[in-house]
Amino acid sequence: MKESEYKELFLVEAKDNIEQLDKLFVDLEKDIKNQNAINAIFRITHTLKGNAMGLGIDSIADLSHVMEDVMIAIKSGKVQLNQELFKLLFRANDKLGALVSAMETDEKVSFLGIKTSLAIFLKNELDKEGDAEEGNGDDSEKEEVTAEQMLQEQEDDATSENQISFSDVIQIPVKKMDDLLSEVGQLIIERDRLIAYSQELGLKTGEFDRLQRISSNLQYSIMNARMVQVGFLFNKFHRVLRDAASIEGKKANLVLKGTETEIDRNILKLMSDSMVHLVRNALSHGIESEEDRKKAKKPIEGQVTLDAHYERDRVVIQVKDDGGGIDHEVIRRKIVEKGLASSEMAKNMGKEEILSYIFESGFSNAAQVTELSGRGVGMDVVKKAVESIGGQVKIETEVGLGTTMNLHVPASLALKGSLLFGVDGHEYAIALSYTEAVVTIEKKDIKKLSGGLMGSFQGDAISILFLKDILYLKALSDIHNRGMLHKSFETAAEDAVFDVIIVSYDGKTTGMIVDKVLQQKEIIEKPLTKPLEKIKLLSGTTILGNGNVCPVVDVAVITDLIHRQSLQMQMEN
Repeated sequence: MKESEYKELFLVEAKDNIEQLDKLFVDLEKDIKNQNAINAIFRITHTLKGNAMGLGIDSIADLSHVMEDVMIAIKSGKVQLNQELFKLLFRANDKLGALVSAMETDEKVSFLGIKTSLAIFLKNELDKEGDAEEGNGDDSEKEEVTAEQMLQEQEDDATSENQISFSDVIQIPVKKMDDLLSEVGQLIIERDRLIAYSQELGLKTGEFDRLQRISSNLQYSIMNARMVQVGFLFNKFHRVLRDAASIEGKKANLVLKGTETEIDRNILKLMSDSMVHLVRNALSHGIESEEDRKKAKKPIEGQVTLDAHYERDRVVIQVKDDGGGIDHEVIRRKIVEKGLASSEMAKNMGKEEILSYIFESGFSNAAQVTELSGRGVGMDVVKKAVESIGGQVKIETEVGLGTTMNLHVPASLALKGSLLFGVDGHEYAIALSYTEAVVTIEKKDIKKLSGGLMGSFQGDAISILFLKDILYLKALSDIHNRGMLHKSFETAAEDAVFDVIIVSYDGKTTGMIVDKVLQQKEIIEKPLTKPLEKIKLLSGTTILGNGNVCPVVDVAVITDLIHRQSLQMQMEN
């Protein structure tokens, strides 16, 4: 995050803090035994001091520091509240407000007078108690405050009395932003419907260009207002890594990259728990012990890197470690031992497919159970969380060098790039993020196997399916019935040419045959509601400009279904 943005955030919080202090001082003046008010004032002055010091704003840091010292003395009972002290505290808070406002106007504000007055009052009160701490009041003795400065500050206080200021920044609840974006989404649907209707009437679509531009600008403006930098989340992981390293008895350093990459705030919130698990996992499973790192001639202190960057219309969040990596042959043996696959099935799997079993529920590669690992929970939750927002998890690993977990997630939840297509007279959509290409293929180039159909794409063999055969299944378990995936193929003419959408998910490539590819379009996807929420083949629905409801096909479910079916048939043969 840029320094100017940090200062803007500080301004918003500081103005809010000063307003809270005003109210708390009033409450405390009415009831000097109000311990809740005393504790709250101490917390606010402490926070204000720390934030100001972090940004190098010495004037605010120094004044709030003295106020904090006064509150510490009040909390400990060494100083009693009286009218003289309340006058000083109210003046100090007014001066804090003036210092904060001066950050926007570059106006020079004198504060040494009130700071010195508070410090002297505190020293005198502590001296009365016979408990003056060495160092208290030293600042006041070192500060040279002239009579002219004191007089000028008093005049400034008089002229600024009872002035009310307003921040240029307003805080809006996220729910209000979500509701506003939802309403704009409905506006876009109505716009598209109006344009589609005008085309049916033969009207010039150019008449709606201005409407289209204004509504699109409105939509993107609201979407941008929901965007936050990933550094907002990344900066929280210094403590997470430190605590994990302490538990495991390891040393590790956190490196942050791409912190200025922006992403929808709701996505960041949904990903936070998954990120916590991945960082802990990188430390527990990835980073080796000090002895093992010495043997491998690596630095004793491991390194975990959080990175974020754009890739087309998506954001890729990476959790990378320089540890021992993952040996996929070890995983191959473990999935057989745990009964997740037969030895024959495991033998026929490639590296990417083997590694995908790390995300199976109940799977763990830890040698022993610890506080952070070995319980077989976590990675499956990560995968579900990423896929729930239309994302994918990909693993890159090399034994001895480390592992990188790549989370491919949309930059925004508001719009989803989609490809529309027709099957049996109905319109459907799939996420563009899964789409590799759209090609045509002749029937003679499709091979019929016992477990389904096979074709080729860019020289590699891929599974082929007629989407109609899947969508018309009465139950997903029917796919295991022999010949269920051959129906449309067998009834097609020998010289037929098919439109094929090539999709990729979890390292598996599949060709989905549809009746007609229609167009690319950004859609607003809504989740399925009762009684349809349990339909696994669909991730949601959208409304098109023509008013039709368009189901969104879940590529992840179909790909898993087809490839597990293929492996099972191979086993039976």
